[in-house]
Amino acid sequence: MELLMVVVCLLIVGGMAVLRILPNLQNSRSDVAMQQVLGQLRQAREYAIENRRYVQVTFPIVIASGQTLSEITMTQKNSLTANAGADVVLSTIPIEQPLQFYIYTGVTDTPDAFGNSAAVYFENTSGGPSGGMYFQNDGELVDGSTFQAINGTVFLGNSTLTNTAARAVTVLGATGRVRAWKFNGSAWSQQ
Repeated sequence: MELLMVVVCLLIVGGMAVLRILPNLQNSRSDVAMQQVLGQLRQAREYAIENRRYVQVTFPIVIASGQTLSEITMTQKNSLTANAGADVVLSTIPIEQPLQFYIYTGVTDTPDAFGNSAAVYFENTSGGPSGGMYFQNDGELVDGSTFQAINGTVFLGNSTLTNTAARAVTVLGATGRVRAWKFNGSAWSQQ
């Protein structure tokens, strides 16, 4: 009987510990996904400046084994530079699961106010402009058709998680400035 009571007490204490750890695990995964997007965008900008090439950034959504995976692909667009050769995919990074490109209903736009009509929203277009978007050699993020600077936001989350898992990364096109944002349930704070 005493042994049974000890086991029950251990199970109760263990259950309480798990309940305290789960929100921290969710926040950690959300932060990792945000850092992946932030890092890829910053790396694309720096690569474009350093190598004096256009670097395209895309946000493909892939269905694999019944799972929806969000990715970030960075491509050196040699086809836009005379005699530079074929385009080269520099990297494709899958976003930390279970996060994906996702926008929560009722969550306001980031303080940068670049729009929140879609999870990937650049220059008033879901997913970005039809001509693509490129970092160019001066660090600007431009529309691939007009080569005009564009602003945008990538929102991260998951329908199975609370809105405190919401993260966002914004890009100011004219300077290429990339910033990370975290939602605390009522407001965004810069990270």
